Amino acid sequence: MARRRSRSIASESAPRSGSDGDARAVALRLLARAPRSAAEIETQLARRHFTPATIADTLLRLRDLRYLDDAALARRRAEELLLRRGHGRLRVAHELTRRGVADRVVEAAVAAVMEGRCDVEIARLALHRKFGHDPLPDASARARAYRFLIGRGHLAEAVREILGDDDSR
Repeated sequence: MARRRSRSIASESAPRSGSDGDARAVALRLLARAPRSAAEIETQLARRHFTPATIADTLLRLRDLRYLDDAALARRRAEELLLRRGHGRLRVAHELTRRGVADRVVEAAVAAVMEGRCDVEIARLALHRKFGHDPLPDASARARAYRFLIGRGHLAEAVREILGDDDSR
């Protein structure tokens, strides 16, 4: 006996030439699941075969209603990654750019979150969360810490300042 697909999955994947209302409903369902950038919504609507005009109208309407705001999304995500998860500015910029947020919006969001803070401070917090407050015992531990911080998107200059200029690579 064949399995039946649930209605919501089938209705979301079926091609549509649909109306603005249909596109808006799809976009609102996507936004209800997680915050998304305008580019992500545009991509999802295009995958569902909505016309470019319908997509543009939907994005405009969502912006007017303030359901879609790349600047607010970038700021919240930058705050989450920088302050709560200990990622560096390079990682934040990469993620937001990957999500389709404009470079100037990304730069403004990172600058706003970093205001009054320095890269060294953020990197030091990440290091202490991972390795504790005790000094790193040897070159091997410093090398692991260096790779960890660089992998988290911290600037090499900030990492070197924390770990020292010795064989930390």
